[in-house]
Amino acid sequence: MTYQPIACGEYDKYELWCMHKSLLRISLVSGEPLEGKAENLKIINPEGEHLILSTKKGEHAVRLDLIKKVVEL
Repeated sequence: MTYQPIACGEYDKYELWCMHKSLLRISLVSGEPLEGKAENLKIINPEGEHLILSTKKGEHAVRLDLIKKVVEL
């Protein structure tokens, strides 16, 4: 699946969550839930932009265009 850039306003939210190391509950378009601390944003070529999320099971790189919903805890 080709990466689809997200809106700048949405990207800004991810930047703020990373700056504050916010705890997030994320639902992916696949239905998979994730919960963890927002650590950083990273471009992984050729896959696109990712949120680096620190969870109980380790670090996950979550592609931004595959995130359906985010709730700050």
